[in-house]
Amino acid sequence: MTWLDASRVSIRSASASDELVIQVLGHDPEDWLSAEVEIRCGVWSGRFTASFLSGELSSFGSEVRQLHGELSGCAELRPAEPFLTLRLSGDGRGHITLDGVAQNPLSTGTRLVFRFELDQTQLLAIADALTAADPQ
Repeated sequence: MTWLDASRVSIRSASASDELVIQVLGHDPEDWLSAEVEIRCGVWSGRFTASFLSGELSSFGSEVRQLHGELSGCAELRPAEPFLTLRLSGDGRGHITLDGVAQNPLSTGTRLVFRFELDQTQLLAIADALTAADPQ
């Protein structure tokens, strides 16, 4: 696996028509990760640059791993700079829903609110990708 592969997180809907990709571009000395985020939901798509504190993605990965084990409850990404907030929810029967908001946190401007369902079998791969993209 190359470094580029290790820094890419992909979350796809069960039908593969919707996708969220977080590509970590680099780490700065002050513990911030720079990332490009791409969202495709139905006819809507967008791309933007986001910042995450070191540890935020891997912490989300730990919560996703726990959600995989229990299949109920939620895993949340609520970064210090809320360019992207995510919530994966499980109903205890294997149905997993991703709810997200992409926005410019420095203004009250445009925001994209999205939701799609994914298969529970994807959770471990998502957790592993989040941990690899943001190693502690």
